[in-house]
Amino acid sequence: MSIRSVLTRDLNESIRTCLGRAVKISMKCMVRMETKQDKFENRVLAFSACRLFIMTAKVPSRIDHHFHYLDIQAIESKQTTEFCLVVNDKRYTFIPADDRHNEIDAMIINLGVSIKNIFPSVPLSHIVRKLDVVPARRVQKLHEVARLVEAREPVPCGGFSTQYACMCDYHNLPYREEVAWDVDTIYLSHDSRELSLQDFDHLDPKDLVPIISALEYNTWFTKLRISHLRLSHEAAERLLHVLKKSVSLEEVYLDNTGLKADLAGKLSMALLANTSSLLTVLDVSHNAVEDKGVAHFVPAIAKIAETPPGASHLTGPVGRASKGLKRLGFAHCNLTAKGVNQLCHALSLNRTMSTTLTALDLSGNNMKEEVTNLYNFLAQPNAVTSLNVSGCDLLLDSIFGALLRGCTTHLARLDVSKNVFNTKKSKDIPPSFKQFFTSTIALKYLNCSSCRMPLEALKNLLLGLACNESTVDVELDLSANSLGPPGAHVLESCIHGVKCIASLDISENGLEQDLAGVVTAVSRNKSVRILKMGRNMANTKSKHVHHVVDAVVQMIQEEDCMLEVLYINDSRLKADLYSLLNALGSNNCLQTLDISGNLMGDTGARLLSKALQINCRLRQISLDRNGVSLQGLSDIAYGLQSNHTLKYIPAPLYDLAPCMKLSPDRTEAVWRRLQDLLHRNMAPQMRHSGQAFRLQQGLLLSSAQQMLDRLIGQIREQVRTLREKTPPDDERAELPLSRAEAVCEDAQRCKQLMARFHTVVMEREASGNPVELKLSQVAEQLHSVIAQHIEATVDRMLEAAEAECPHVLLSAVQQAIRSASAERVRLALPADQVRSALQQRAGSELAERVNELHVAVAAQVSDRVVDEVIESLTRSYQELTGDAGRKRACTPDVLKSHPRPPDGAEAGGADSSHSKEDVGSERSDPSPPATPQLHAKKLNLQGRKMRPKSVVDSVEGVSAERIPDLLPSLDATEEEVDTVAELPASAYQLRHLGKARPRRAKSRAPTRPVVGEEGADVDTGLDVFFPPARSLPSSPLTSPDSESRSVTAWSPCRRWWRSPPRLLVCDRWQSGCGA
Repeated sequence: MSIRSVLTRDLNESIRTCLGRAVKISMKCMVRMETKQDKFENRVLAFSACRLFIMTAKVPSRIDHHFHYLDIQAIESKQTTEFCLVVNDKRYTFIPADDRHNEIDAMIINLGVSIKNIFPSVPLSHIVRKLDVVPARRVQKLHEVARLVEAREPVPCGGFSTQYACMCDYHNLPYREEVAWDVDTIYLSHDSRELSLQDFDHLDPKDLVPIISALEYNTWFTKLRISHLRLSHEAAERLLHVLKKSVSLEEVYLDNTGLKADLAGKLSMALLANTSSLLTVLDVSHNAVEDKGVAHFVPAIAKIAETPPGASHLTGPVGRASKGLKRLGFAHCNLTAKGVNQLCHALSLNRTMSTTLTALDLSGNNMKEEVTNLYNFLAQPNAVTSLNVSGCDLLLDSIFGALLRGCTTHLARLDVSKNVFNTKKSKDIPPSFKQFFTSTIALKYLNCSSCRMPLEALKNLLLGLACNESTVDVELDLSANSLGPPGAHVLESCIHGVKCIASLDISENGLEQDLAGVVTAVSRNKSVRILKMGRNMANTKSKHVHHVVDAVVQMIQEEDCMLEVLYINDSRLKADLYSLLNALGSNNCLQTLDISGNLMGDTGARLLSKALQINCRLRQISLDRNGVSLQGLSDIAYGLQSNHTLKYIPAPLYDLAPCMKLSPDRTEAVWRRLQDLLHRNMAPQMRHSGQAFRLQQGLLLSSAQQMLDRLIGQIREQVRTLREKTPPDDERAELPLSRAEAVCEDAQRCKQLMARFHTVVMEREASGNPVELKLSQVAEQLHSVIAQHIEATVDRMLEAAEAECPHVLLSAVQQAIRSASAERVRLALPADQVRSALQQRAGSELAERVNELHVAVAAQVSDRVVDEVIESLTRSYQELTGDAGRKRACTPDVLKSHPRPPDGAEAGGADSSHSKEDVGSERSDPSPPATPQLHAKKLNLQGRKMRPKSVVDSVEGVSAERIPDLLPSLDATEEEVDTVAELPASAYQLRHLGKARPRRAKSRAPTRPVVGEEGADVDTGLDVFFPPARSLPSSPLTSPDSESRSVTAWSPCRRWWRSPPRLLVCDRWQSGCGA
């Protein structure tokens, strides 16, 4: 009779009732258990999924003993009639209840298979330390079944959910279904091998214990991150146990977990005990490890071959790992120079560290004393690519000598911020400082912020990088160094030659008004694409701020400007920012702009809205802390309606907070509208180039309109005059006149060149855009390729299915599957959808680039043609009139908006005033004095790209200095009559040019003493001094025909002696001097 036949129905029901319906029993066996020496009693062994129950063999049954499979230390069966288990150092011996001995082998196999079902990828010997079955053939079937379990289809995340349930049973804690769902769904969908406890920190601290324990024999997860989370004592103990047993963990992050020196010692023991560890990354940053904690494991690295007995080691197993330690983090661990020296000495002695260690983070530790061992480790050849020693109070003079000897080949990221130099004397900077930057070949990031860098060190750094021809795209951070004006001069003289810098951060350096020169120097460096210059003008006087802003505007308006990112935040520019906002409209280089913290107000928001309506380049703009109200945000949203390129605006929380208090509903509506417009811009869309053509046409036409009109008017007047004086039959004299008229006609037609070019582009697109046609052909080919690819994939799948199920998958079934797959492809991915996706996404991006090229080429051609027209008009005018000197127009220069070079520049310095593009202009003869030069057109074009100053920016509206030259061109004869060649001998009527200008309010008390007794009336005696009916005598300050001769008319002069003298000039003298 078999053992199972001994179990009666009542006993089975009693066992099920005792254990509960939720416990699944895989096997029940009647055995005899040794309770005392040579005394056996009947028991029932019930094998569940992860626990063994020893039940009494009578009704009602009860649990005599139970233990988890993980508590089993040994399985022994030296005889076919004996079965022994060692659990927690206690021995349990069982024998069969009858003469059938094969049930002992069945129990051993069932126990081994149950363990393998939970941990399929871990050898059984790694879980149960001892498996002693004699003879070995008895467990042969167990090994065969174990191999079948390992070869089964892999379960999600290596069976983590099953292992988590097993650990919940082991620790007698509730099973949380959300944990298993998150891992089996979220982690699996992202193919994530990193388990982060931050995903489960909302649970009770004790619920983290089984999650950590599940990693003990899990081979899916290779990374464990416990960051910014305080572990309980139980969780910390389980972590140590996992690190002692795990065979798959490669990266362990324990930053800011409250790790103390004593726990560091236990951690070192756990890692040292794991002989199968594959650890490559260990990060214990932001923990109070201190020198005491470092002392536990540093000797293990130094004596990796001979470990002293009883020593505590943290990085010992790392030295023996197969892959070696790659990254080590001890940032902000309260280490001193003593602890760092011990650690780095061990790293130097370990022969594997020089080839495996790639990242070392020691930032935030106090190293005021000499750290010679760190320098020795860095000086020897190593593979370190990232070194962070920021905030360590290191002497930068010494570390760069070590870096020069050992880190010039691989070091790509270097952070030495918040450290100091050994001396303030510039002559004591060691040569190795400059030589390192000259010889490094892999450097990509250099952070030297907050180093109080001496000027000589700054100069050596820049000159060293300037001499380096091996590295490119370096990100240089020089912020918060208090460079001041002297540092600005060094930057201005050196930065333009450093061609390897792609990103430059000079913020918070107190450069003040000298920042303008630095910006000008940066504009000459075409490799800089990112410039951060905020927080530099806190103490700058208002009269100097506009020079800095003008330099920025000039930089971004250059045609070859390569700057893509500009940070000018926290500069409190206020109204001085308006000129930069006005220049954004036509800007074609900036993609990211940060103007936060400048208090531009609603006026700045309105100007930004205007700029956004025509800007086609900006992708991101930050504008918080600008004092923008709800009206300003509404203006920005209005401007975004016409903008299709701006995609991201960070939420201005500081400016939104007061708006939410005053009007939450309206604020929410405005912000939602703004976000909707940004979301619209993120979607791919086809945009035409009409706006860009019209904008460019307006800029070019406005800049050349006045010059062309003036030249055409002068030439036509001269042609009319010459024809009146020339006989009709004089063909020789008629030839230059006809040529001049033809040039004038070309000049009139060249004003519409951009419109004509736009028509050409539209006609080309209407007749069939070759880019779109090619994309359509590619879309058809791509659809065919996709269909063939799916068909081939289905064939391979059917081959694999036929190999697995050859008796089921018949040819008819395969043909049906192929037909269904082809139909699914036709419905799920039609040709129109492929064409639409290709044209809308890739096509929109390419079309945008093509449109930009169309506009750029059209502007270049139009600009060149206009230059040639101006040159031709100038030559025709000279041919008609000769080279005789001419008089200037009567329009005073104070009313001219375009700059006029001095006569000396026109006569002898024409070549220097022309740009490189105006080659034809430099070869031609100088134009007459009344004709504008080509460089004036260039300057006027740049001026047109900036939006004029708004009336809201000025106090009295437009001043006389800003009045454009709107007077029509005068005839030549009228010019000669109205022009005075020299100053007259007699006096003329004087006119006060500055009288109409607004006067600045006085901000200081008068320094000149007041004449007279204190408290006396200052007007006493004036009636006697100025008789009422008496005419004033003429003086050099008045003219004889002055209109104010009475006392009433001279009432302003009663205060004249108390105010500073004002400029009085003669009208005719002013006109003559203006010429």
